[in-house]
Amino acid sequence: MGVVYTLLQEKSVRDLTMEEVARRARVGKPTLYKWWPTKATLVLAMLCERMAPNLEKPTLLTAEESLRLRVRRLIDAFNGPFGRIVAGLIAEGQSEPAIRQAFFDRWVSPRRSATITDLQRGKNAGELRSDTEPGLVNDAIFGAIYYRFLLGSRPFTRRFGEELVEQVIRGHRSGNAQS
Repeated sequence: MGVVYTLLQEKSVRDLTMEEVARRARVGKPTLYKWWPTKATLVLAMLCERMAPNLEKPTLLTAEESLRLRVRRLIDAFNGPFGRIVAGLIAEGQSEPAIRQAFFDRWVSPRRSATITDLQRGKNAGELRSDTEPGLVNDAIFGAIYYRFLLGSRPFTRRFGEELVEQVIRGHRSGNAQS
């Protein structure tokens, strides 16, 4: 995976080739294809191995604290070397539905599910209002993050993330929750 990461510091996902990865890793292309049938699966495997551990969270947080931590870590990661890789995968996915689906299945879906679980836990614990829809709260926040990240319409900062979470979550706090 180190070879893939290194190559993606030099070039885009679109320009990366399995031949170059095999040559740099000093393995045959059949070996690569045995484990990763496509370039996208190889890049996603590297992304999940290198970036995902930095997005995990401690378990003793409220739902809102967990959400804020997830947002902060994702923005930090996207502002770092992985941002260009994620953007490249998403771009490739626009013309390759299999890449888009693999990105969703391997990257987005597990994080979305974990965040929704945290929000549901908060709802069950009385932190969030009983009519809160965790999936919609997740999508409102992370949809806005991906929008700003991909389009660069405004500054993509931790402050943006904090303000975004505050705006969305404010209407969902129960009377028992502390702000």
